[in-house]
This record gives sequence, C-alpha cells and structure tokens, in this order.
Amino acid sequence: MTKLPKDLEGLVGFHGRLGPYVLLGYRMGLMAKSYFPGKFYATLFTGTEPPVSHLIDGVQFSSGCTMGRGNLSIKEGGRPVARFYDGLRSLETSPLDTVQRKIDMAGSYEAGEKLSLELHELSDLELILVREGGREMSDRIVKL
Repeated sequence: MTKLPKDLEGLVGFHGRLGPYVLLGYRMGLMAKSYFPGKFYATLFTGTEPPVSHLIDGVQFSSGCTMGRGNLSIKEGGRPVARFYDGLRSLETSPLDTVQRKIDMAGSYEAGEKLSLELHELSDLELILVREGGREMSDRIVKL
C-alpha cells in the first residue's frame, strides 16, 4: 500500500484497509459532525453486504454515530446514502454520479485503494451530493 495521508491512518486502522466506500463514509460523517452542533443520528441505506456496507465503518469512525451508542441504524437498500438528523434538521449525503461511476469501474482491491487516495484529494463538493431538509420524519424515534 502507498503511504497514507496522516488523517486516513486511523480510519485504515479501524476498518482494516482503505477503499472508496469507507472513505466516502468517513467524509460524510465529517460533514455531518460539522453540520450538527449537538447530538445527532444517522440512518445508512447500505444494507450489510460489502463493499457498499463499508460506508458504515467510515461513518462510525468520523461521526460518532455508532451501533453501540444507538444513534446509527442500517436500512436495506444497497446504496451509499447516509441521512443524518437531529430532530429539527436533516442532511442526506450520497456520492456524486461521476464519483459513483469511478467506484463502479474500480475492478480490484488495488484499483479501489488507488481511487480512494484520488477521491481523498477532492473537496466535499466534488465528492458528495448534499441535500438539506427540515424536520426528519423518520420511523426512528429521536431522543434529544
């Protein structure tokens, strides 16, 4: 593996390797953490099948939303979509179509790792589509 940027070393230590979905989850979680000043929740529409489920580890690592804390839920869908909410506002994140196409074309672990390092260099706006919303009408009860 190539030398990792310093800020990704902990992520790789947590997940076990670098790939595009864990990187996306990491960046989505960072965005949410800066958007919500207090406690917030996450719903991920990844399902539990790799590789898209790797988004879960990235979000847990960077956002503080975890299965153990009870502020993270996983829904079936198999899509790299993360919805964050605090009871008043919501933020939905997904990869831009151009980014998703690049991920879909990465056919090997090595290609995925190389792509992840390239994606890491992009700004949030070049990487992630963000939709802001009002009150979250989730099936999950939000405890503030």
